[in-house]
Amino acid sequence: MSLKNVKGFTLIEALISIFIVIIIVLSITHLITYAFFSTRDRFIMECLINAKSSAIEACRAGINLNQIQCGGLVINIEADKSCNNIPIPSNPWQANCENVTFTVSYKNFQYTSKDLICKFWDGK
Repeated sequence: MSLKNVKGFTLIEALISIFIVIIIVLSITHLITYAFFSTRDRFIMECLINAKSSAIEACRAGINLNQIQCGGLVINIEADKSCNNIPIPSNPWQANCENVTFTVSYKNFQYTSKDLICKFWDGK
């Protein structure tokens, strides 16, 4: 058997197969990276929405929240009005309501929402 009859890969075929493997590996790496950052961003947005909801409920109780912890993240909360300055009405048939805008943020993520905060007669 002579060397001319031995079949094998040429250098071009080997380079093309390496190039195809590299493209496949880079594509998979890109998908994994995209999934990681997408999951992180969704987690941060979920924390912002939960912080905003907590701030609204605290405001209804007359409490001003400045920060809240969510999954190890410190979410900053700002309100355009002080929640303890909304007066409680003296008549059982009245309600004092004010629009309060809440801005919650974490690093470069920010979520703003406006809600109507009402205080009702407390029986006193």
